[in-house]
Amino acid sequence: MIAVLKSPREFPFFAVTAGVAASGIAAVSLLGLDRLSFGICLFKLATGLPCLSCGTTRALGHLAHGDLAGAVVMNPLFATGALLLLALGVVEAALRVSGRGLRLAFSDAQARNAWIALAVFAIGNWAWLVADGR
Repeated sequence: MIAVLKSPREFPFFAVTAGVAASGIAAVSLLGLDRLSFGICLFKLATGLPCLSCGTTRALGHLAHGDLAGAVVMNPLFATGALLLLALGVVEAALRVSGRGLRLAFSDAQARNAWIALAVFAIGNWAWLVADGR
């Protein structure tokens, strides 16, 4: 559950992480990192299988150019995560301007279910990357 706080006493986590995500997207685009002709995934070099984050740089490059579908195809987990962080960061920044804040507040059952959902999504993401032949 996401709670809107009446006073922003806590660290602006989402605004900061959204800034980091936006900076990463900009850096990938400006430096052309998504267009390199080689990969440097040590996990893939060692095992022959893609790691959980394979395709993230190219996904960020697609996001930089507004290609949401291309980003999701490259790495569904990281593309979705970056978009979610950006959206939550914008909401939190807007709330901070009005003197409020944003916080995640989970019950124990909700936290457990969130971790299970994340694990399922991560496994599905990895299966996608393997099936796609990354």
